[in-house]
Amino acid sequence: MKHTKYVIMILVFMTSFLAGCAPRNVPQPAPAQPALTPTPIVKPMGGMPEYHIYTANEDDASVSVINMATMQVIATVPVGRGPHNVQVTPDGTLAFVTENHDNTISAIDTTMYTVARTINVGTGPSHIIFSPDSKTAYVTIAEMEEKEGEHSMAGEAVIGNVYVVDLQSGTIKAKIPVGKMPHGLRLSPEGMIFVANTDSDEVSIIDITSNKVTNTIKVGSKPVQVAVTPDNKYVFVSLSGEDKVAVIDMATLAVTKTIPVGKTPIQLYSTIDSKFVYVANTGSDDVSVIDTATLSVTKTVIAGDKAHGVAISKDGKSVFVTNTGSNNVTVIDVATNNVIGTVPVGKGPNGVAIMEMD
Repeated sequence: MKHTKYVIMILVFMTSFLAGCAPRNVPQPAPAQPALTPTPIVKPMGGMPEYHIYTANEDDASVSVINMATMQVIATVPVGRGPHNVQVTPDGTLAFVTENHDNTISAIDTTMYTVARTINVGTGPSHIIFSPDSKTAYVTIAEMEEKEGEHSMAGEAVIGNVYVVDLQSGTIKAKIPVGKMPHGLRLSPEGMIFVANTDSDEVSIIDITSNKVTNTIKVGSKPVQVAVTPDNKYVFVSLSGEDKVAVIDMATLAVTKTIPVGKTPIQLYSTIDSKFVYVANTGSDDVSVIDTATLSVTKTVIAGDKAHGVAISKDGKSVFVTNTGSNNVTVIDVATNNVIGTVPVGKGPNGVAIMEMD
């Protein structure tokens, strides 16, 4: 019995000794890893044309370029300070961004994703559109004054302008006086520019053949942007001061109705078939869908924080909404009005534009 006891003691000693002599770098089992945070980018959208979406990121002086076939940012272009709005020329060669704090507009080459040129304009440029031949730009200019690096209104009676810019020479061809604090503007199918004048509660109408204002329409409190339906029947105007959208009948050039929407409506856009208008409400973080047949909201879609800019693809299938508070773009399917994707971009995305690749 004693012999057995001694054998056991020897075995225990030898096991401890050998364990102590074992190498100290023997790999140990890896600790459990925390669960990964799901990425907000959804899977590629099968069958979607290769849209390139441009967003003007006001808080980090950049423009993001998204390839919607993969729902990935493929380029980030540094631009001037305070990029507010971005639009692609009709010929697709350039994307112009308004640089609100530098009083400039810059042209981004859509093949190289670099700034090709910068043009000086007036103080406080907001939005930009183009003539159908891509030779002329129209830019809303608030005519603000600089005070310690910040813009402020030059006076209560200050009148803003729409600058007419020759894009080949980079020169200002004309300055068209409009209302106070002109902001968003769009071109109608018949060659009339509708300008939302935020601080004078009106819309100016410009004939691009004469570069003169032909009419001014009182619309309601704090208009920000306009949306002209492609059938040239209506102009919809976002009234940020009263949470409504005004409807201008093109036949009479008068406001015939106001439609309640979400809080603080900003940008809005019509589908190509003129059946719906999508309105980004920055105060309620959602998008109102207006049926143009009934002139009423038929759906409200939850977007991101501080929904702001709106653009719709030419095939009428997809809506793109910038969210300035959550630094991303919400993608909405028109057929279902469901959110089908969210893509992170730069800080404070504001304006948004679409370039459809051939």
